[in-house]
Amino acid sequence: MTVIELRNALVMPDGDDPDAFLYAPKAPGIAVDADGRRQLNLLGAGPVSFLQLTGRWGLDEGEVASLRNELAVKTGREAANLKLRPVPETVDGAALLLADGAGGYTVLQQSKSSGVPPYHATFNVMLDAERLKTVREALDGKHDQLVLRYDITRRLPSVRSTVERVTTRQVSKKGGKGLSWSAESERAETRATSEISDEITKHSVELDATDWNAAR
Repeated sequence: MTVIELRNALVMPDGDDPDAFLYAPKAPGIAVDADGRRQLNLLGAGPVSFLQLTGRWGLDEGEVASLRNELAVKTGREAANLKLRPVPETVDGAALLLADGAGGYTVLQQSKSSGVPPYHATFNVMLDAERLKTVREALDGKHDQLVLRYDITRRLPSVRSTVERVTTRQVSKKGGKGLSWSAESERAETRATSEISDEITKHSVELDATDWNAAR
C-alpha cells in the first residue's frame, strides 16, 4: 500500500476511489482545554511536585482541513473532492517514560485512553526531587529525558487475489469394422477470486517532551 508522508500525518489510499484516503497522525499530541490552553502543568506542593498532562491521539477538524489542503497540493487533486477518514485503529494504552540514566527509559506512569477519538490519556504523577530535575530538564529542551508514548493496534483492509487456471480435456474414441477414430478437445478457464481481510499491525508512537509545548 502506498503511503504518503505529510507534515503531521501519514496518508494512504482508501479502496478504489482515487479521492478517498485514510490518515493517521505521525505522533501523539497534547490535549487543549476549552480556552485553547495545553493541558500540561508542573506543580509544586511543599516537598513534592506533580506533573499533570493529558495526551491525545488524533486530528481535530482544523488539522484535518489543513491535511486536506496539503494532500491536494501533493496529489494534484481538488481539495473539495477529497474524502478523508481515520485509519481503523484502537489505542491499547499510553505511558509516560522517564530516562533511567543508563540510556533507557523507565515507566513513570501508565494510562488507559478515553476509548474514543481523540483518545485522551490523562496522567497525574508525583515527582521526587531527582525525577523533578529530569522532568524540568526535558521541558527546558533536553532531548530523550521524558516521552509520551501511545501503543496502537491498526487494522487496514487487505485484498488477497487468487487466480486459478482450470484446463478440461476430453478424449472421444469410436471404432467399428475397418474404421476407428479419436478426437481430443481442451478447454481452459481462468477463475479469479478476491478475499478481503484485516491486516493487523502494532505500533508504538512517541512524542518527546521537548516538543510538548509545540505539539498539535
